[in-house]
Amino acid sequence: MRFLVTRPQPDCRRTAEKLRALGHVADEAPVLKTVEVRSAKIGPEGVSALAFSSRRSVAVLSAQGRIDALRSLPVFTVGDATALACREAGFSNILSASGDIAALAQLILDNRSGLSSGTVLYPAAEDRAGDLEGLLAAGGISCRTVVLYRMEPAESLPSAVVDGLRQNAFDGVFIYSKRTAEAFLALVRRHGLNHIFSRLPVYALSRQSAAPLFEVSQVRIAAAPNESALMDLALTQC
Repeated sequence: MRFLVTRPQPDCRRTAEKLRALGHVADEAPVLKTVEVRSAKIGPEGVSALAFSSRRSVAVLSAQGRIDALRSLPVFTVGDATALACREAGFSNILSASGDIAALAQLILDNRSGLSSGTVLYPAAEDRAGDLEGLLAAGGISCRTVVLYRMEPAESLPSAVVDGLRQNAFDGVFIYSKRTAEAFLALVRRHGLNHIFSRLPVYALSRQSAAPLFEVSQVRIAAAPNESALMDLALTQC
């Protein structure tokens, strides 16, 4: 089977390689690119814990050389993949919510007794799902979001992908976020490929991530918001 992976790099390549290892063909077409925001100020002063909602935030923070001063802090992550990224970056005190932003907020609230006084620091993207600050504030915990990067849409799809879409050569496309869905839809329209959605199954991580595509495509939602569930869905449906 042949699949189209649209998430940003380097995650796009990781997902594609997993599919290839299972014997499938996977085309990489990242529809968003990472642009770092280097003016963000981050330090351990007055911080009780860190919260991460994506592996990308951990990677950007590490690439900027700003993790060393933060490694002693407890870390809360939205999911297990982000927790693994934190462990690989040198953090040791890590708890994973294995869910979404609401689950992350609840995890922090449930573990508040183990935190020192101070603010939860949330390094994140400029555009992000949910309102961690608001959810924690409602529970009486201060949270400060620091923008590390923003995601900008790609200008076009690779020519091989355009040809494949035009020829209905794909067995499905993987969508991981609402921004990705929006960017993919915009590029499809830019290339004059609106007709593809009548035959192209869309495999999405969640209903929220797939929202921009519901009116134009065959959308199938993973049983849980993680990559394993998404791949299980796609490989079972095809």
